[in-house]
Amino acid sequence: MTFWDFIDRRTPDARGWIGLGSYLLVAVLLLMIWEDRTLLRDDFFKVIATAIILTGWNGGPLSWAYSATKSGGELADRNATLVEEQARSSPPIADDDGGKK
Repeated sequence: MTFWDFIDRRTPDARGWIGLGSYLLVAVLLLMIWEDRTLLRDDFFKVIATAIILTGWNGGPLSWAYSATKSGGELADRNATLVEEQARSSPPIADDDGGKK
């Protein structure tokens, strides 16, 4: 196994990237507060930080990503394959003359 095979096997799916990104966003905000305590006196920063950490800016994408079924795409692909097989195996609705007989 090459290094790139190992990396390809270990990369997260879309849900993983969403989770990592939101965690990183919260970590950056907390690091900003840790480095500069004067941000806690700024009302605008407090409103934005609260909105990102506690409300929909962070919770919305996470709830969307983790409440959706992971196999929904697989189910859609399987259904599309079944419909294609049925379309190939069924007789045509109209004859060569367009059904005018």
